Amino acid sequence: MLIRDFMAREPVCLRPDDTVHHAARIFSEYEIDGAPVVDETGKLVGIFTKTHVMRAIAKGMPVETAVRHLMRRQVHTIFEDDVPENAWEMALKYGIGRLPVVDRQNRLVGMMTRTRLVQAFEQKYENIISFLNAVLNCALTGICAVDEKGTVVIFNQSAARITGLPVDRVVGRHLEEVIPQSGLLNVLQTGKASYGQKIVLHRTTVIANQAPVIYGHKIIGAVSLFHDVSEVEALSQQLETVKRMAQELDTIINASSEGIALVDEEGRLIKLNRTYEQVEGVPGEKIRGLRAKDLVQSGYLSFLAVLAALEKGGSACVIERLRTGREVLTTATPIMDEQNRGIRRIVVNCRDLTELAELRRQLEEERARYHAELESLRWEAREPGRLVAKSSSMRDVLAVAQRVAPYDSNILILGESGTGKDLLARFIHQRSARASGPFISVDCAAIPENLLESELFGYTPGAFTGADRQGKPGLIEMAEGGTLFLNEIGELPPGLQAKLLTVIQEKQVRRLGGIKPCPVNFRLIAATNRDLQQMVEEGAFRRDLYYRINVIPIRIPALRERPEDIPVLVHHFLHRFNKKFNVFRQIAPETMEWLQNYPWPGNVRELENVMERLVVISLEEVIRPGSLPEHIRKMAASGLVKKGSPEPELLLNLYRKLGSTRKVAAALGVNQSTVVRWLKKYGYNLSTSRS
Repeated sequence: MLIRDFMAREPVCLRPDDTVHHAARIFSEYEIDGAPVVDETGKLVGIFTKTHVMRAIAKGMPVETAVRHLMRRQVHTIFEDDVPENAWEMALKYGIGRLPVVDRQNRLVGMMTRTRLVQAFEQKYENIISFLNAVLNCALTGICAVDEKGTVVIFNQSAARITGLPVDRVVGRHLEEVIPQSGLLNVLQTGKASYGQKIVLHRTTVIANQAPVIYGHKIIGAVSLFHDVSEVEALSQQLETVKRMAQELDTIINASSEGIALVDEEGRLIKLNRTYEQVEGVPGEKIRGLRAKDLVQSGYLSFLAVLAALEKGGSACVIERLRTGREVLTTATPIMDEQNRGIRRIVVNCRDLTELAELRRQLEEERARYHAELESLRWEAREPGRLVAKSSSMRDVLAVAQRVAPYDSNILILGESGTGKDLLARFIHQRSARASGPFISVDCAAIPENLLESELFGYTPGAFTGADRQGKPGLIEMAEGGTLFLNEIGELPPGLQAKLLTVIQEKQVRRLGGIKPCPVNFRLIAATNRDLQQMVEEGAFRRDLYYRINVIPIRIPALRERPEDIPVLVHHFLHRFNKKFNVFRQIAPETMEWLQNYPWPGNVRELENVMERLVVISLEEVIRPGSLPEHIRKMAASGLVKKGSPEPELLLNLYRKLGSTRKVAAALGVNQSTVVRWLKKYGYNLSTSRS
């Protein structure tokens, strides 16, 4: 707003030659106290007021005296393009009630009075208030403010929407009348702010931030900013959904068997999935943010297709041979912006063309591969490989295995001997996308070191003395399209560790005596009962191989760590061997307790062997503790002793069976006096029996 918007235009003026009498008549006619004096060009030359008239009368001057002799020539003026604040400041400074308004040539264009200045300020503040109200009503946050008396002065549209109260019903009323439970009056009285509080506003639960309004060290009101709880929760759920979708998308991209990369509109690398890293042989973290041109020049990536797509603004396909020796088809597909005017992102797909050569190799060695698959099926027929678990720890292991099975990540299964690492490996294989492919199991500890290399990698005709004339594919090649399980990988000799690392990194295998590498496609699962990390520190196992196979570690707890699994395993093996030997054996409750108190150093494998022995050698239908191997009875008894004493029924049955406290003590591995004390504790009369 400027002066010209509020000034009085065409004001009453006097000429320098006008008389005092004429000026007095003008003042009386228009009821004004003074008038500007302008010359014939309209320029301001002075100002003549009632004071000048009274001076002329007091001095006895003729009423025909010209005003130019009496007017004040030094006049305070203001420009028409000035702001009202400047006019107000000048009026206060010089104590004048009106200001002539002139243009830049000092021509009079209007008059600015105090009344008009007040009108200007009123208009300005009305505009400011209207603007602030519009801003408040645009806010998605509910806003409620009260003055120092608790009267509502601000209640925006979002507040009305959230609470369901019309604005005109709230503004101007005391807060206690419309929203009594808001807590804002307490903030007004105490001057203490509250943040993130759940409060009720007219039957609506909101999350509010409330604070006092302080001016000049005095509380003049209070304000509350609040959100509907349901809106906050909905926003939180949306954010969580977006986060989860991003994680799922990241998992899907990394699980793809095809190399996938994402670059921005300038060709900078944003993301590289694991398959692309393996094909190119470079970690994505190392090169993220680099331009495609720099990546190509430095030899990191085969991004010629990206450069072509950026140059022509469309899709591009390029066949390249990588430094790893692989031939790939790289496709760069631009994603355009919303206006379809420019590239926003480029999706890069890298497909390994060596798969064609792989198909040719598969046809040449079809008989060998089918033979391996047949052997795998025969093993499954002999050993169903069912995993039995009741304990939470073992169920967690199976849950993790189930979750990672669909993805081709390398897995390292850890656990003591006999815990079922091979069964878990088959469990993962059967639930993977490679379930229809072979499962090739290699026990690295069972094959002599001088034969292990040829068994794993195969050999060409005449590779060594005694070699088959036609050559032989290795177990790694036989795992094509399926899973290679390397059990007891910690027993692998250092030389073979290096060769295995090369196979994992390059997805190629070279037979003994061969020159040309052969592409392989398998999922690797390794297992060991040794501490590989300690072996790495001691130099007995390659660090780089350890990190390659230890992508997803799964530890199977020892059987002694999950005793709740023992009963279900006992019944599982009992059912199997009853069916196998066509008998019907049952486990007595006391026998089950002895089995549960035995530490099972051989884990599930030992339990399986013991159950087969019990089913075969037991002469009675119900298997009693006396049928247990002696070492199990002693170690189990030791466990019962640690608990305080054996159960009464178990102790008395053993005493009746053995006939003396000495034999019972020997069976339990305790002193005879301890057995006597236990029997007396349970009320058994030893005087009528032998000791």
